[in-house]
Amino acid sequence: MSQPIVQQLTGQAEHGQTLSYLHLPFEVPEGIARIDVRYDYSDAVGSDPRLTDGNTVDIGIFDPRGTAFMTTGFRGWSGSARREFFIGQDEATPGYLPGLLQAGIWHICLGLYKVAPQGCHYQVEITLTPGGEQTAQFPALLPLRPVLGPRQPNGWYRGELHCHTYHSDGDSDPLEVVRLAESLGLNFLAITDHNVLSHLARLNTLKTSLILIPGFEVTTYKGHWNVWGDHGWIDFRILDEDRMAQAVTEAAQRGDVVSCNHPRPYGPEWVYEQVENFNCIEVWNGPWRLFNHIALEYWEARLRQGKRYTAVGGSDSHFLHREHLARLGQPTTWIYCEGDPTAARLLEALRAGHVFLSESPTGPRLMLHAGSAMMGDTVPYPLADCLRVTVNVSGGAGALLQLHTARGCVYQQAVESHSLALDMTVDVQGSSYVRAQLVTGEGDTAEVRALTNPIYLKP
Repeated sequence: MSQPIVQQLTGQAEHGQTLSYLHLPFEVPEGIARIDVRYDYSDAVGSDPRLTDGNTVDIGIFDPRGTAFMTTGFRGWSGSARREFFIGQDEATPGYLPGLLQAGIWHICLGLYKVAPQGCHYQVEITLTPGGEQTAQFPALLPLRPVLGPRQPNGWYRGELHCHTYHSDGDSDPLEVVRLAESLGLNFLAITDHNVLSHLARLNTLKTSLILIPGFEVTTYKGHWNVWGDHGWIDFRILDEDRMAQAVTEAAQRGDVVSCNHPRPYGPEWVYEQVENFNCIEVWNGPWRLFNHIALEYWEARLRQGKRYTAVGGSDSHFLHREHLARLGQPTTWIYCEGDPTAARLLEALRAGHVFLSESPTGPRLMLHAGSAMMGDTVPYPLADCLRVTVNVSGGAGALLQLHTARGCVYQQAVESHSLALDMTVDVQGSSYVRAQLVTGEGDTAEVRALTNPIYLKP
């Protein structure tokens, strides 16, 4: 066998199949060295949820290990960002894993994100190129490295937890993102490409002083969530609440840290509100004015119910080669980590809530303490409802400092100088937490410049 084998898969998806997946089988014989896939579909429109007058079809592929939910057969995904891809033994299109090309039944997975009323005709062309002996191994992925990062004297580390490269729908190589993060003075970086693992193979080859945190964004049609850790792929083909709960629980049980991402309009919103077994909520995604006040309220509504989630932020940066609102490190997540920092220790501190958020790497710093307790910690409920706290602000001149409890804003003060230190008493009546934030503007134009995680109160 020396000539390429070409297979055609065609069909029609109907409007009622919107937000579902099709698995199209095809056979790969022995001795194949490369698989090329090209696809097209009718009435194509972009993936922007505001575009509703056509079709958007995502694509990925599974090998003979299977297509069952949470299977190990997943080999890659490119959403609708590419119309063609390849997988070889030693290399593959970004978003796909090279390695052994097993003989057997493979499947193209089509994600029917949008199907117009007139339906969607699709066609997939698969070219199988014969080659030599199969000796390839799957690439090693970025682990939670035990290597220590540069130690910060004050124990605070600033970084980026949510960004993308051309391994999903970005425009840059992971190396470019790493170098930009270094130039911004960040200490840690998590690249979280949509649904894939291939960026972790690339990151594992890079040398950097950054603490690299492995992660990816589970991008479903019912909400997005980040997974930080090195315990493997989590399925995104989620069509109901039970599957969402199963996937989030699986990630948590493996020991990963899980975040509900941008629960706000065009986020997309988090549909399954009864699924709450994540560790964090992304309350700040990109520029504050992009509906982040809704994500903040989503988080605080759960705080008022007595639930505890670490508030995190991320730029959701996709583009380095053209101007875009989302810029790396805006916002910046600051994590307090005692002792020598590693990726695993930073994740544990993140899980504990020892975190504040700022608008940029050089933006205001805001810290809240109650005695020796810091953000994320729990203190006994105080006598007479009065909690003694210390607030430290750096770089916040011109902002308004606010303290919030379950009753809303209970204290505010203008920050008139570069730094501010307050030792004060807060009325925490009827609340299980207190937190701080810096804002500018008023009403609908108000923007948060920094915010802390809460200090919790134990009855």
